[in-house]
Amino acid sequence: MQPLRFIYQDAKDEVREWVIPRWTENTRYIQGRSEHDSLPRTFRKDRVLEYLEGAEQLLFDLAEPAPEPAPRAQLDSRPQILFTGFKSADRARLESKATEHGFRVMKNPGKSLVVLCIGYNAGPTKVEAARESGAFVVTEEQLDHLLLTGEVQC
Repeated sequence: MQPLRFIYQDAKDEVREWVIPRWTENTRYIQGRSEHDSLPRTFRKDRVLEYLEGAEQLLFDLAEPAPEPAPRAQLDSRPQILFTGFKSADRARLESKATEHGFRVMKNPGKSLVVLCIGYNAGPTKVEAARESGAFVVTEEQLDHLLLTGEVQC
């Protein structure tokens, strides 16, 4: 196998000459390691400006097809709920009930928290942070009403 030598323009528009002694290709990419690399690099064929040496060895469109990118996971768009200030058994029961009604139960507060359900031992810091982020802060009774009617009681 003859080394592959080419001029390449990367994503930052930097142009550089590469010499790759051992390489492989598919329809979209060339992968190989130069003398100065410890790990292989992947080059997009459409960013090669000019082949200086070894281009006659390339298969181009006859090469093995490039793998398709893995599909992205779907975002979980369910409304988020967090429980605080409850005993473990009570929290587990409430979390199960909320999940059955289409909520995504969170373990930590986040920016997309919709409901914070507070028990008798809820910490003021978490309650205040939830209020500041725009989440509804409800008691267990108010949560039951929400799950039953879809309305938040104030």
